[in-house]
Amino acid sequence: MPDPQEFLLLAPEILLASAGLLLLLVGTIGRGLGNRHSAVVALASLFLTAIDLYAVGRSVPGSRLLFHGTFVIDGFALFWKSLILIATALTILLSIRYMEEAGYRAGEYYALLLLASSGMLLMASGYSLLTIWIALETMALASYILAGYFKRHLRSNEAALKYFILGALSSGILLYGISLLYGAAGTVQLGELARGLELARAQGSLLVPLGWILLSAGLFFKVAAVPFHIWTPDVYVGAPTPITAYLAAASKAASFAILIRIFYEGLGTLYGDWKWILAGVAAASMIWGNVAALIQDNVKRMLAYSSIAHAGYVLMGVLAASEIGLWSVLYYLLAYTFITMGAFAMVLLLERREYAGETCADYAGLAQRSPFLAAMMVIFLVALTGIPPTGGFFGKVYLFAAAVQAGWTWLAAVGVVTSAISLYYYFRIVVYMYQTDSAEATPVPLRAPALVTVITLCAVATLVLGLYPEPFIQIAKSGLLVVAGR
Repeated sequence: MPDPQEFLLLAPEILLASAGLLLLLVGTIGRGLGNRHSAVVALASLFLTAIDLYAVGRSVPGSRLLFHGTFVIDGFALFWKSLILIATALTILLSIRYMEEAGYRAGEYYALLLLASSGMLLMASGYSLLTIWIALETMALASYILAGYFKRHLRSNEAALKYFILGALSSGILLYGISLLYGAAGTVQLGELARGLELARAQGSLLVPLGWILLSAGLFFKVAAVPFHIWTPDVYVGAPTPITAYLAAASKAASFAILIRIFYEGLGTLYGDWKWILAGVAAASMIWGNVAALIQDNVKRMLAYSSIAHAGYVLMGVLAASEIGLWSVLYYLLAYTFITMGAFAMVLLLERREYAGETCADYAGLAQRSPFLAAMMVIFLVALTGIPPTGGFFGKVYLFAAAVQAGWTWLAAVGVVTSAISLYYYFRIVVYMYQTDSAEATPVPLRAPALVTVITLCAVATLVLGLYPEPFIQIAKSGLLVVAGR
């Protein structure tokens, strides 16, 4: 029987899921809570979850396995959980005005956000392939609904349908890979799995290579890496823009959390087998993501292909299999969360009637209509390109350095070249803002305090991460104690 006190160490997940269910329950009573009240409840539940998470971190100084090795509390899990809570809070702030103008019921929307986030928290602590899969599906099922939340809009329905069909396929592939690895090693607990797979490979089991290849394919789908990226552009364009930002930041962070833990702690003994697959996927993601983005006129679609390229950059750090590689991944995704949220907040502020205002031409003359917003957008675009003094610059430098140090110089060269390519499509928006006249001369009204707050906060965080990276590097390194030394 598990120790009842172990439930207290998963209290953040339990609290967040309970808040989501409570919002759903309240929504069945009369008209339910209004938009702003639902948002306040959701933000309050995130704040309480953060306090609880801090208490859990203080009570577990090192690492502790829970429920017979199916979950783990360590610095690595605490880092990702904190990042997920930040991304979710920013998403809720992005959604307040959006949901008011859209006219859809808000209670269910915020409830689904909390339920998806609770699944992400469980993913970060998962230490068994089955518990990770169940947590992943908890996140995915809520995400499918959120992508299609604007049920009266064809693009939202299309996004949800494509996301669901391809997501279900990837989940099936992932589960099949888990079953093959279980057949080979006799366990799905990550610590024991590594030893079992090493023994099975020595005995010539064919289940081992087939199992980890299928498992990898499912994980690559979740992080939107080539060639499992096909869902990303259509889902990013069709989903409500706050959900697009949520998928690009929180979902990607949670997916990389399980990918790193599985590859390092479950498949670590097979590094010689999977390193070339991972290198090929990283290179293809960087190349295709940046090249495909060159011809995009829709900003959300351009950012979708950009996110594919950034997945490739992050995979370089995973491939390095070193301490600098791991903390550079954590640092980069911390910076990427603020950069991405800020960029999509800009798209939201310029949108009209839910889907308008997404093309590059909509940014024409923005420097004259709103110098503040134009400056904020430049910060995010500079950071996505990887230019100082932003967090995106140092994130890429550390990733490239980790790849070179690990002997993957050619891959780092691909990253440098593709980053240079990205300069063209990112700065095309800058040209529109500062060099192109707009037919609309009226200033852009800043009537959404939550949106403006998110934009300002993300811009400041992006610059601080670039100007003073050392404290955040130490935070990232604190999440490696267990992963690097277990």
